[in-house]
Amino acid sequence: MLAGSSLTGTASAAESAQPARTTEAARSTEAAGTTAAAEAPVYARLYNQGTGKCLAVPSANPANGVVLIQWTCSTSASQYWTLEPVTNGYRVRNQATGKCLSIGSSSTDGGAKAIQWPCSDNTDQVWAHDGTDRLRNANSSLCLAIPNSTTTNGTEAMQWTCSGRDQQWLW
Repeated sequence: MLAGSSLTGTASAAESAQPARTTEAARSTEAAGTTAAAEAPVYARLYNQGTGKCLAVPSANPANGVVLIQWTCSTSASQYWTLEPVTNGYRVRNQATGKCLSIGSSSTDGGAKAIQWPCSDNTDQVWAHDGTDRLRNANSSLCLAIPNSTTTNGTEAMQWTCSGRDQQWLW
């Protein structure tokens, strides 16, 4: 089992040992030669409490629209995510691809697939974390889920009516 904390907590030392991406703000600060250091993002796995697997970008594929899956947790950057605070929640960015957790075509339908897409301010990329560790999409008000709590590697993540343990995610 992952020894992490809730989404709004901090990652354990083992989880945060992955190299962090340099943010645009940090690159700008370095380029300008100033001594002010931008805070580096913390990347950690998103662990599903119902299945015991992690949210992943299959094969770290950088293409837009790749459907996200669950997979046995590992140290692959394709399973590491950072939470970027935005109005009404977080944008969830993948370490390997730099793309964000989104819902395809901004769908509000239950069963719509979770995909990666270039990060933006669209509400289909804004996720709120509630008191029971669910990620609720700001656009649809549905939660990130693994259908029927299946433990099969490669099961596609989707959004669904908020209710079960297959929707509880630790970061």
